[in-house]
Amino acid sequence: MAYGDNSTPSRVEAWCEARIPAYRFGMVLVLLFATFTFMASGVEGAWAQVVTVVLQSLTLLAALLASRTGRHLFRIAALVSLLAVVGAVVAGIVSSSDTMVGIFFALNMLLVGAAPFVIGRALWSRQVIDVHTVLGAICIYVLIGMLFSFLYSTIGLLGNENFFVQTDRANISEFLYFSFITLCTVGYGDFTPAHGIGRALASMEALLGQLYLVTIVAVLVSRVAPRRGEGGTAESDEPGDAGSTRRAA
Repeated sequence: MAYGDNSTPSRVEAWCEARIPAYRFGMVLVLLFATFTFMASGVEGAWAQVVTVVLQSLTLLAALLASRTGRHLFRIAALVSLLAVVGAVVAGIVSSSDTMVGIFFALNMLLVGAAPFVIGRALWSRQVIDVHTVLGAICIYVLIGMLFSFLYSTIGLLGNENFFVQTDRANISEFLYFSFITLCTVGYGDFTPAHGIGRALASMEALLGQLYLVTIVAVLVSRVAPRRGEGGTAESDEPGDAGSTRRAA
């Protein structure tokens, strides 16, 4: 999986690696939008929680595959994802209390929170700026919005006060909506945090979203250049190919 990881891949790992080449974050972005669409639909219930965990687990595993972090880490993440899915199923059968749902959202936050670090580490070590780099950076941006939505959800369900002023009980689609309009600094005002920690986190998310867009994404997009070899043919972007693309300064 990783260049330099000499462990022997299983049949499943070999099949996955063949279909998600190194640094191809398009599949990760597709899974992110599928997760976003499902969560934004407002579907609730135990089965919806299971589907959400499955989508997030697939996103994390796809990010690990594209980032080529190593097979050992991939196997650990696969085990954790399996336990998360089983936990979601058990939680849906045993209890649907706010505490159990809050713990479920906290687990989702951990799954989603791991992916940006994995992708960011891969992009940093690769040091190649092309369309795949930009797609990876966009994946991180979307993951930040999802991470904050689960953080808000966890606080809202496990805390003693309502998270929003406008509603007594918000669902995940409303937290997701609030997170992304905050990340994009649109600020419609139809949902506002009711207490200090919510306001502080919303301010942090808005600041992080704007700084990320105007620095990381903007710089990457401005430095993307066509990759041409001798005779005008495109060069390979596999790691180790000297001079294959422009490298970050």
